Amino acid sequence: MKIAVVGKGNMGSSLAELAKKAGHQVVVGSRDPKQPVMVAVKGADMVILAVPYGEALTLADNKEFGKTIAGKIVIDITNPLAPDYMSLTVGHSTSAAEEIAKRLTGVKVVKAFNTIFADVLKTRLQGGKGNSTVLVAGNDSEAKNTVMSLVKSFGFDSVDAGTLSAARYTEPMAQLLIQLAYGKGKGTKIGWSLAIAG
Repeated sequence: MKIAVVGKGNMGSSLAELAKKAGHQVVVGSRDPKQPVMVAVKGADMVILAVPYGEALTLADNKEFGKTIAGKIVIDITNPLAPDYMSLTVGHSTSAAEEIAKRLTGVKVVKAFNTIFADVLKTRLQGGKGNSTVLVAGNDSEAKNTVMSLVKSFGFDSVDAGTLSAARYTEPMAQLLIQLAYGKGKGTKIGWSLAIAG
């Protein structure tokens, strides 16, 4: 599968490396003139939006971007964080994922990887195991299953969280993780894991 990763920050670069390690063809798009976003996403089967929420909205509002990725699977990893990262700017009746999806008609938006820290991804790249769960939400079942398979190929547990509206709950989970990591000093190698008793 050809995967375009939009963004080359900690999350984007780690996801790109995990995708390469899993045998996928990866191209990165960014604001860097040498790595233009439109060129990166044009021939991709799947696009990972690994940029801040505000930047993702700006991209989603770009008609050329929307036209270029029409029909593709788009993984939204964003969280609508306030400038101090300690609260969310969207919630309850909508989510970052739903707001992005509203702007990208004809695109299969799937929420994933927003409840996991880049340091956890890096640990996996370095051969660490861990037991982090990646929650996957989306309205298109086939697209969601494709993303769940991708998650598993990265070595993480994958759980179907339901329709895209479930992002209203996973995004606050990410905020709680940030509170635990920074506010409570737990560090950024923590994550959520779904346990089944018995």
